Formats: sequence, C-alpha cells, structure tokens
Amino acid sequence: MKLLTKVLWSLPFSLHLLYAQQNSSAQDSLQGTIITKQLDEVVVIDSRFPVKSSQSGKPVIKINPELLQNSQGLGISEVLKQFAGIEVLGSQTYAGQNKTVSIRGGRNRQVLIMIDGVRVSDPSRIDNDFNINFLDLSQIESIEILKGASSTLYGNSAATGVINIKTKTIDSGFHASLQSSVGSQNSQDTKRDLNLFKNSLHLSHGGEKIRAKAYVAQHNASGMSAVVGTEMDPFTHLNLGTSLEYKIKTKFDVKAGYDHSNIESDYDNTFPLEDADFKLYTQMDRLYLNPNYNYKDGGLSLRLGFQKINREFQSDFPFQTVSENIQAELFNKYVFNDRMYTVIGTLIQKNSADYQGGKQTNQNDFFGNVVMKFTDQVRVNFGTRWNIHSNYGSHFTYSINPSMQTFETDNSSLKFQAAYSTAFIAPSLYQLFDPYSGNIDLKPEENSSFEIGLVYKLNEWNLSSTYFNRIESPTLIYDLATYRYENANDKARYFGAEVTLSGSVGANFSLDHQMTFTETRDGDLRYLPNFSSQTRLSYLFSKTWNVSLSTQIIGSRFGLDNTTVLDAYQLINFSVVHQFDTIPLQLFVHGTNLFNEDYIEIEGYATRGRNLVAGFRYLFR
Repeated sequence: MKLLTKVLWSLPFSLHLLYAQQNSSAQDSLQGTIITKQLDEVVVIDSRFPVKSSQSGKPVIKINPELLQNSQGLGISEVLKQFAGIEVLGSQTYAGQNKTVSIRGGRNRQVLIMIDGVRVSDPSRIDNDFNINFLDLSQIESIEILKGASSTLYGNSAATGVINIKTKTIDSGFHASLQSSVGSQNSQDTKRDLNLFKNSLHLSHGGEKIRAKAYVAQHNASGMSAVVGTEMDPFTHLNLGTSLEYKIKTKFDVKAGYDHSNIESDYDNTFPLEDADFKLYTQMDRLYLNPNYNYKDGGLSLRLGFQKINREFQSDFPFQTVSENIQAELFNKYVFNDRMYTVIGTLIQKNSADYQGGKQTNQNDFFGNVVMKFTDQVRVNFGTRWNIHSNYGSHFTYSINPSMQTFETDNSSLKFQAAYSTAFIAPSLYQLFDPYSGNIDLKPEENSSFEIGLVYKLNEWNLSSTYFNRIESPTLIYDLATYRYENANDKARYFGAEVTLSGSVGANFSLDHQMTFTETRDGDLRYLPNFSSQTRLSYLFSKTWNVSLSTQIIGSRFGLDNTTVLDAYQLINFSVVHQFDTIPLQLFVHGTNLFNEDYIEIEGYATRGRNLVAGFRYLFR
C-alpha cells in the first residue's frame, strides 16, 4: 500500500512537468549532456540486433560517449547509480571497497556484466561476480543496461539485468588522448588534502584493414579509512592493455585483446570492526577473441573469453585465491524478413577456484530467440534456453516480451510493454566449497519475473514508468545463526516501480528526473533503499560551457541485522565542463556532497564527504 501511494503521488507530478513543457525545444548540441534515454537511439542489448529504442520491448539505458566524457574524473560506480533501478553499494565508501551492483533489489549474483559482449566474473568471489574496480572510465566508449530478467538470452547470472560495457572504438588514422585529474577523496571529518590522482594515455591507429590501440591508466587515492577510523587506507590501480582489429570488407572481421589490472589496497578488520594494517593485492589478466562472419541476411559470431584473477589477503589470517573463468559462445543471427529475425546459439563455461585443493563447475547452454513484428505496432520477443550444469543437471528457462506502439507521430508516441521471464542461478564455488561458509547441499536459485510499463513521448519530453515483480524460490541466504549459506524456506518476493522523466526547458536548460520504489516480502533488502531518486539539471551557457547540478535522495534502509533502520540522506553534486573551440582540449570540475552531509551507507564504514576533482582531456590528431 505504501508503494502504491508513492507511485500514485509521483505520476501526477511527472505528468504535470511533461504537460507544462510540451512546447519546449532543445538545441542539438544539448544531446548527450544529461542522463537521458532518447527514443531514437539505437540499442543492441535486448535482442542482439540493432534496433531503435522506440522499437525495443524492454527498459534499456544507453549511456552514450558524451555523458561518459563529461563524467571523466569520476568512477564507473558513480555513473551507474545515477539511473533508476540501479544501486551500487559501496560507491560512497573508500576506493578499495567491494562494490555490489543491484538492479531492482537483486544482488551481484543476479546481474551479469559483459565487456564487449564477453562475460566477465571472478569464480573465487562470493557471488561469482566481477569487481568493477578493475574498470577505468577513460577506456569506456558506451554502456548499455538491460533491466529485468534476461537469463534466456544471456544465461546464468542475468536474473535482474545485464550491463554491457563497450570499450573505446578505433577510428581511422592516428589518435591519442591524454587525461589527468587531481582532487580529494575524503570523509566528512578528514583534512581537505589533494589525495586523488588519475592519469591515462590512449593510443590508436586505424588503417583500411588493420586497427590497433594501446592504453594505460593509473588511479591513486589515499584520503580515507575503510572503517570509521583515523588510519588512512590507500588504493592504487594500474590498468593497461591492447587490442587488434582485422576486417576484410564486410564479410569477416575479428577483434582480439588483452587487459591487465593490478590493484593494491589497504583494508581493515571486519570482526570486530576496527582499524587494521591489512593489505589486499589483486591481479587480473583478461584475454578475448571476437570473430564475426557476415553473410546475406545474417551473421555468425564467436565470443571467446578468459580471465585469471589472483588475490592475496595479508591479515592476521592470511590466505590467497586463484580463479579462472573460461567461456566460448557461438551464435548465429538471421533475418527472415522485415517482420522476423532470430538468434540461436550455444554457450560453454568453465569456472574454477582453488577451494579445498581446487574445485570447478561446467555449464553448457543452448538457446534461441525470435523477434516477430505482427504489425508495425505490435512486436513480440520470445526466447528459450536449456542449461546443463555439472552439479545441478538440466534446467529450462524461457521469456516472452510483447510490446505495442499505440500511436506514433512526429511529435508524440505511446508504447506499452510487458515481459515474463524465468531464470536459473547456480550457487558459486565459494557458497558451495568455502571451508567455513560453504554448503555442498545448496539448491540452485530460480527466479520468475514479471514487468509491465509504458513509454510516452511528447515533443522533446520522455516519460516512462515500469512496475516489476520478481519471485525467488528457493533463494540463497547467508544464515547468521549457522554462519553458512543456506536455502530460505519461504519464497522471496521483490516488487516496485520506476518512473523517469527527461526533456528540455527552453533552449539551453535540460532536466532528467528518475525515481525507484522497491519493496520485498521475505527477501533481503539490507542496505538497499525502499525509495531513491536522482535529479539532474543541466544548463548550456554556450556551445563550449556546460554546468549541471544533481541531487540523489537515498531513502531509509535496513542495516546488517535486518532490523536496524538507517536514516535517509541526500547528496548534492555539481559538474562544470568546458570544451575549447580552437583546440581539442576539455576541462572539467566535479564537486560531490557539497553540504558535507554525514550519513551511513554501510554500518561501521566511512563515507565520503565534500570532495572536488578537476582535470583535463587532450586529444592528439
């Protein structure tokens, strides 16, 4: 009832803003300067075919290159959490904190992360997820986020969403970019010193057939303690890599690359929570090979990926972990006609980690997906997947996603969309075989998800609203009584709504407003808010100056014991970006938590206070 009341209250407010500005127009130069979901953008993630957002049947977020360029100096977690339905737990703590990516109340194990279409994960981590601290924003071209259950098309770990990160493209000719930023990363009561430094260099050359790039990035931060304390816990990240592309006209192309990340971070004691001189060394080596063969009306693609991750914990109880993730996905896309196109394929995965002398799991998937346009207005996306797991046998998942464009004119359109999907999530190697918390008797988690929503466009304004409902059974939990992973006896239900509104006020002023309401019955929403909102106002002073002001409201949450209520808080941030006309130089300044608000994100852990970061990006052509 509380959720319904909030939704009913928010919709009239959003509709009022939409109606009040229905005759507004915006300059083309404003496109991409704010966080917005343009209906004419091309997205790939919902069907693996490039389609316009207006033809997509699911909520898809496209974070374009302009927005990422204007966010340089920040981190990827700070960019992701600006969108409705997405929370990144740990984004407001010290740099070395593990980040938990949540979509619609889900946890890391239910969100699949891909880099250039290749799955990435660390089988030694609790949720077999990927540490986004490995990613440097300067190397990312764009990001697509598919919200809602997507396991049928993308497999295990895509129960609540998929995040596909596309790295920098290689343009024709020689290009180089140098980027540097300096600032602070302090808690509310820390001395305001310069203790945040980021530098990156990107080189590329594109020829007629062969294109290559190389990059290096460094991130140092030393201004915060992990737990609430006085001892600083420094963080250092070195990221470097290279890639090569080869293309023969339009028939065949292949992309191969290598990426290396090395992280050194201090961390503190957890039991009890206190300052400690502990250290964590993490190294990732990632290889990938992506060949594509195109033929008339279709194409065959192969995605090969390998990640090896070493972690060394130096503490009172030191230990090391080594894990490997190997995958090969082969899929064929075929267009029968302008009304029907399909994807069929197979995925082979092998995860291994050195628990109890070395453990591994294997998965073989077979999947198919078809998109049918019955009319110009009615579209159905339907898929099935058969998963064969080495520990849990066979599982069948499916999804159906109809959408209907009720009307579309040059100035307005209205689309309704819905989806029902099932998902299968196997326990991780840690949850099965860790000598202290593991449980070999765990059953796999199964999800069923339903969502329904609308997308309304009126002149330069977009309004979207989605209701979602997901059931986990049997869900995986960490039992504080036994200190082991268990299956819950009751079904867990997560439900809520998302509302977004974006558009232009006059020629130079833009607004993006997003709200999320999430509730659960017998589920786990610890540290995740029942309500959150993000509002961003952007003003274009001229073609070269852009100023934006944003506010984030995080509602009350349950603490670790699922009983203590953590207070709501609000953060005010600003950004100023200047792009020179005559030289390829961009300057930027970001200010976060301007009022130095004191709040709790994770109990016992320090949070970021008022901080500034400034820098430049220079392009050599």
